[in-house]
Amino acid sequence: MSERSVFTRAVHAGEDRGAAAIRPTVSPIYASNTYLPDTPEAMDAILGGAPGFTYARHHNPTAVATARAVADLEGGGHALTYASGMAAVAAALQAVPVVAGDTVLAAQDLYGASINLLQEILGPLGVRAVFADLTDTDAARALVTTHRPRAILVETISNPLLRLVDGPALADLAHAHGAALLVDNTFATPLLQRPLDWGATAVVHSATKYLSGHGDVTAGAVVTRDDEMRARLERQVKLTGGILGPFEAWLVHRGVKTLPLRYERQCDSAVRVADRLAASGLFARVVHPLRPDHPDHARALALYPQGRCGAVVTLDLGGDRARVFRFLAALELVLSATTVGDVYSLCLYPAIASHRGLGPEGRARVGITEGTVRIAVGIEDPDDIAADIEQAARRSVVSAARVD
Repeated sequence: MSERSVFTRAVHAGEDRGAAAIRPTVSPIYASNTYLPDTPEAMDAILGGAPGFTYARHHNPTAVATARAVADLEGGGHALTYASGMAAVAAALQAVPVVAGDTVLAAQDLYGASINLLQEILGPLGVRAVFADLTDTDAARALVTTHRPRAILVETISNPLLRLVDGPALADLAHAHGAALLVDNTFATPLLQRPLDWGATAVVHSATKYLSGHGDVTAGAVVTRDDEMRARLERQVKLTGGILGPFEAWLVHRGVKTLPLRYERQCDSAVRVADRLAASGLFARVVHPLRPDHPDHARALALYPQGRCGAVVTLDLGGDRARVFRFLAALELVLSATTVGDVYSLCLYPAIASHRGLGPEGRARVGITEGTVRIAVGIEDPDDIAADIEQAARRSVVSAARVD
């Protein structure tokens, strides 16, 4: 055979499309957007639903490996990965399916973007959202009886006030009334809670946070044991295309491997930081579920017997926005950033970030004041973290005095 053109060789040279027995230690990054089944018949079967790969919008081997890891941590079932946590929330709601005329009963203290999704995206499509304090199980029971929701949407540990629902009781309530229970497990992670074991229909993660854990990827995941919902999720992602790319999937999978090491330390450190900050007298309020003054403290002890209940501490500086800005500017170790779950300790101001879209009245209704800040505890030494927060709190008061 004569030598092929350089144009042809540049396209095909170096590719190994055979069946070489290569067994890497780490799952590789499959960057291809198409795959080559052995025969046309095999391609036909895969496109008809058989296992295998043809086109990356349908399945990508790297993303599938990551999804399997997340599903395993959640106690089984089937997972799909998405380009963000919000894409995962939207996918779960659509796959219930929630349609025009349906009601979603949602926790009033959901992540702000989840609230906005229900109001601004699903609302105009005819879906009605009812927001309520679902930490009150008796009230939740009355609301389910009255509104007959198609879905109930809650978080295991709410953002940012760290409220706790009685997940097993809500699952029983949902089953009794034919509703789907969707649980955002981002803050608790599968190390502390596995909502599918309660009987939840699906679990949602912002894998941007603790699952990946290094601040270098945006991703989401949905896990379900419901075969019908799984089929709808798979069909939906093929049509809407909200897939997680192979590079991002690889980063999430890498992060999952160290999740227990990172997260246990972060949870233990959060308790130490909360106790020290409460003892300092510098804050109007220090919020952590394992502190005795938390409204859900008894539930925390019952549902989180491990002695760990998340890695977030929420503070009320007791001042206005100007003071919070001075506090943020004075932080030296803790970074002012709009996420949680990194190896770094991070501080977020809900009024301008996570719950900006709720407006002052909406934030006040759920208990978020103008002085509320959220500390996501990293893996640094907890005394160093607390010391930095304390010095920033003191400097924010001194700065105000100088201005006056």
